[in-house]
Amino acid sequence: MVDRIRDILARFPENEAAVRQLIQDSQVFDALCQQYADTDREVTKIVRTENGETSPEARILRDRRRAIEEEILTMIEGYTPV
Repeated sequence: MVDRIRDILARFPENEAAVRQLIQDSQVFDALCQQYADTDREVTKIVRTENGETSPEARILRDRRRAIEEEILTMIEGYTPV
């Protein structure tokens, strides 16, 4: 579980309690965290290649990562503890 949310906790440390609860309560949130982690790894891998930083593929992946991040933040902001 920690691997799936490590990047999200680093990005939104002020929302740690909500992130930890959501990962347990919501399969959708869990899947988004996994997608974010996978996409982030892909970006990192491409950027390490020659001209990877400016490649169209890196740009597309960064856009995807940003969209996933926005979905995650929306869920965090809408979370109300029970």
